[in-house]
Amino acid sequence: MHQAAKERLDELRRSGRRVMLRASAALVLALALGAEQARRITPFTGQWQYNAARSKFDPGPPFRSFMLTFTEDGVRHLDLILADGRRVRAELPWSDGRQVSVLSLEGLTGRVQAVSRIRGRTFEDTWTQDGRVIERVRGRLSADGKTLIVDVQGPLPDGKEFRNRVVFERQRGR
Repeated sequence: MHQAAKERLDELRRSGRRVMLRASAALVLALALGAEQARRITPFTGQWQYNAARSKFDPGPPFRSFMLTFTEDGVRHLDLILADGRRVRAELPWSDGRQVSVLSLEGLTGRVQAVSRIRGRTFEDTWTQDGRVIERVRGRLSADGKTLIVDVQGPLPDGKEFRNRVVFERQRGR
């Protein structure tokens, strides 16, 4: 092979490596940005424990316990025990104004969906089951970020409405 041809071949190999390195760097950057975009850290991110003494239920009775967790990927985890001892565990994926299916891990029946919007220190949800609204939720964070007050209202079987104020205290997180 002529010297010029060898030099050209070496040059192509080196430039090919640069292209591969650039492509690899671009791929790593794209994956990192994708991972960052999947993080949806909000003022609510963390774990919240229900405070029965500060909460109000109309008509009642109150929950026995309730742990609410907002994870960094935007998923909301609900783990509660109702007054009658039944446990409800569910996951609400990041919605951002779109209707999403609520994953029932335990205690929910029927097709439950929700639309959720987080704006600053407040969030609003509308939950539906089998196509009808079962509750409207509005949560707001205290100025110090330690208390989450969630107002929930919805229809009762007799046509009246329930109105609950559920108070949570931050256990861990931001």
